Amino acid sequence: MNKRSIQVLHVDDDLDLTNLVGNYLERKDTQIELQTAASIDEGLSIVSEGNIDCIISDYDMSNKTGVEFLRSVRKQDKNLPFILFTGKGSEEVASEAISMGVTDYIQKKTATSQYALLANRIRNAVESVWAQNERDRHLEAIETAREGISILDEDGYFVYVNQAYADLYGYQPNEILGEHWEFLSPADEIPYTYEEILPILNESGYWHGVTTGLRADQSTFVEDQVLARTNADGVVCTVRNITEQEENKKELKQTNVLLSTLFDALPVGVLAEDDNRDVMAVNQQLYEFFEVSGSPSEAIGKDCEQFASKVSELVVDSTEFVEQINTVASEGEPIEEDEIVRTNGQTFERSYQPIEFAGGDGHLWVYYDATDRTNHERQLKALNKTSQDLMAAKTHNKVCEIGTKAARDILGLQLNGIHLYDENKSGLVPMATTDGLTDLIGEPPVLTGDNSIAWRVYNKGDALALDNVHTDPDRYNPDTLIRSEIYLPIGDYGILIGGSTESEQFDDQDIVLGEILAGNINTALEQVSQTQQLQARERELTRQNERLEEFTSVVSHDIQNPLTVAAGNLQLAIENNDSEYLNKVKRAHDRMEALVDNLLTLAQEGANTADITPVSLTELSEGCWQNVETSTATLNVTTNSIVFADKNRLKQLFENLFANAVEHGGETVTVGALEDGFYVSDDGPGIPVDERDQVFKFGHSTSDSGTGFGLNIVKEIGRVAKRSRLCRWYSQLRGHS
Repeated sequence: MNKRSIQVLHVDDDLDLTNLVGNYLERKDTQIELQTAASIDEGLSIVSEGNIDCIISDYDMSNKTGVEFLRSVRKQDKNLPFILFTGKGSEEVASEAISMGVTDYIQKKTATSQYALLANRIRNAVESVWAQNERDRHLEAIETAREGISILDEDGYFVYVNQAYADLYGYQPNEILGEHWEFLSPADEIPYTYEEILPILNESGYWHGVTTGLRADQSTFVEDQVLARTNADGVVCTVRNITEQEENKKELKQTNVLLSTLFDALPVGVLAEDDNRDVMAVNQQLYEFFEVSGSPSEAIGKDCEQFASKVSELVVDSTEFVEQINTVASEGEPIEEDEIVRTNGQTFERSYQPIEFAGGDGHLWVYYDATDRTNHERQLKALNKTSQDLMAAKTHNKVCEIGTKAARDILGLQLNGIHLYDENKSGLVPMATTDGLTDLIGEPPVLTGDNSIAWRVYNKGDALALDNVHTDPDRYNPDTLIRSEIYLPIGDYGILIGGSTESEQFDDQDIVLGEILAGNINTALEQVSQTQQLQARERELTRQNERLEEFTSVVSHDIQNPLTVAAGNLQLAIENNDSEYLNKVKRAHDRMEALVDNLLTLAQEGANTADITPVSLTELSEGCWQNVETSTATLNVTTNSIVFADKNRLKQLFENLFANAVEHGGETVTVGALEDGFYVSDDGPGIPVDERDQVFKFGHSTSDSGTGFGLNIVKEIGRVAKRSRLCRWYSQLRGHS
């Protein structure tokens, strides 16, 4: 019979990617049939139809995230496999998805090998759910097993019939054995069975519905029929006469045989006890979980408290284990996912459900092995904590030390080391290693492009796990004691290498966790590099400020003093000889003094230090007005605002603005307040539109006597303010004269 197809829904707003994924998945696993949806709303609509076995979803989509999609799906079906297949790899996303009940988390890569992994994860998830559904069907069969039961072989011929089944049809069992199932069906019902019932049975392994049975005397009756596939491709048939509800002892005996077979085949540990707390049933899996000696049949009728006390010896908190069982059983309330930890590190989840038997009430306990899942969750939490330590590191060496320790303690890589690329050595230089690795191989070498698997993986940028490095021609040391290795690139910085002396020690789960750690290390190294660059920049700025101070000293002393002497002598010459040439010299001297003063101002603005204090705009404006040659102009201050600024720099700004306004503007200069600053304006003709981009440039002046520094000094003060209120003022100035 044909294998059941796996109906997969891929939700991603990138249609090219969904088509690519579909092609690869259906090539990797011919049972996979892929449907696609470009949005979460479309995906939910498809899920609501109930024909999907597994969902693959991206994380980042146009209107919602994959986790929000997961939350909506879980409201409809808490068991539907949901795989987050995303390019957004981070601990935060993984942790949030796990908390919402994601089945699996796979990060997108460029390598096509990821689709084999994805196909495998889909199959594992779906088959797990199918197995659970199969168990549910068996439980339903157990509940109805008092009725007629038969078994068909793979060709549809009866190989077993109980007496109740035969009685329903008016035959003896041996009269039905060897006959085809059509023998007991009316002719007009046979096409319906082939066209409707068998396709569903072949696809899902189960069918339950109402059919018509044909008795030996050719009379018919309405039958409730349950069909279930067996592992041997046979079919177990359970039939109940809906009108008469007949039962007999032989049917019950056969039902118990079937129940025992199914019960022991369950992959979970199960224990049922009656209201007196005596064992009614326990399966082999529970014995194996807790390494209980003997056979389950020996425990039937025994005291459950004694059985629990025996098992508790293997549990971390044996007292709490027994007390919790007694408390839950006495309260009779269902529980889910009660965690039990064995002394060997195994983790189980226990559920409890009160049940009703024909003879009274009882208790059902189910134990699931959750070791792999809980270990994975603990590793993710530990990696998240390690990321904080990595980001606090100040040097590349410290980052590498923390990284190797995390790889050892969290990922279990006892033999591991980190190599960073050194341009001077043209290779990957060892930065940190575990003691175990050093003890095994000594001091790790510098890895280059010659005979180095690590160099090859570093250049490609994709993680790699080797079951046996001795089969790879690029191994560095042909005689190495290491057998299996895992290579985890750390961006452009280097690579983390883990090893084992045993073969086949690393799987896809190790790669996923390793890539998370490698990504965190890469981020930490990048932060250290940026911090070091900033520190170097700060040192350079300090050196520049020192040179500015030297320049200021030269200008203020070595140039200013000779100018002062020249100006004094010039004045004496003018007093003794009123010459037109001497007046021209005086104007030139005045211009040189203004240039020197302005250069000193610009040089001093290069320093980053500032003394910020509250400054009254009224007092400062009036004081600056007195220091400027204002002729007949008047000052109008319309604000009493207080600003926080370096008073000396603000004074330079106002004096330059006032001087410029008086020289080039009108008769009235106004200082007023803005919502987040202040402005200076005059009633002059304004700055021509074609000159507004030029007035703040160094050396620009509209008069022969101007230095061209005034508004440039204003601009420089605003720049140094770094978008403070002075900078806000500067943006307003451009519209005024």
